[in-house]
Amino acid sequence: MGVLALAWPLAAAAQAEPIATAGPLSAYRLGALGVSVSRRPEFAGGDRVSWSFTPNFVLHGGRLTLSNGGPLASRAGEPAEAGLAADLFSRDRLSLRASLNFEPGRKSGDIGRLAGLHDIPAHLRGRVLVAWRLHPQWELMGVWRGDLTDRGTGTSAEAVLLHEWRPEFLAHGRWRVSAGVAAQWRDARQANQLHGVTQEDASRSAFPVYRLNAGITDARAFANWRRELDGQWVVYGTVAYEALLREAAHSPIVQQPRAISMGMGLGRRF
Repeated sequence: MGVLALAWPLAAAAQAEPIATAGPLSAYRLGALGVSVSRRPEFAGGDRVSWSFTPNFVLHGGRLTLSNGGPLASRAGEPAEAGLAADLFSRDRLSLRASLNFEPGRKSGDIGRLAGLHDIPAHLRGRVLVAWRLHPQWELMGVWRGDLTDRGTGTSAEAVLLHEWRPEFLAHGRWRVSAGVAAQWRDARQANQLHGVTQEDASRSAFPVYRLNAGITDARAFANWRRELDGQWVVYGTVAYEALLREAAHSPIVQQPRAISMGMGLGRRF
């Protein structure tokens, strides 16, 4: 039922604005291509840093967008995630967006600190984002994410407050700068998938059993910038200060409850 509940509005959005019918690929036009490099903890709460280099793409088809995530695929400050997204509703101050994306999960054996702990299975995740523009420079967002394949990875909800910074000295330039804060709530299943230690885990590792309740598990403060170059080229960057909270911060697998993540990229719009 979860898959149908989200697939229906995606299909409805596709029918609301006709697109080419010669084939699935011809239905989309190339929106952007780029590359990005990012630095973030190896896992939430880890003290080791992981670097990644990722090609980025964005395809548009009517009200649908297909991408592998990254800043090129998002509006300023919006959580950037991969998948198939549909703009379901948009007015002057209120908008609604839904998306489907494949999450590869986590192989704990590939991360030294997590050896012996449970894996997080690959799954199809749904996402619904509601954005309310409080003021021309302020926006409040609510994001729901849920496992649509019943793999036990749970549900989360996030609140994001975003401010678009428009200082006078940038008024006539090609800069776009935003900053904001966010807090995330996770149900017990997801909180324990990420930060918990089961009885079976404890028998295979040096960690004691640790179980979490549903609640607010993490928060972040972030800033994004984008600079239009000559032609259709754009360079962009992001930095975020992230903190685990409450029970998540006290998990025995957590080494460092606070971390800084950052990334930069170069892309071309078409």
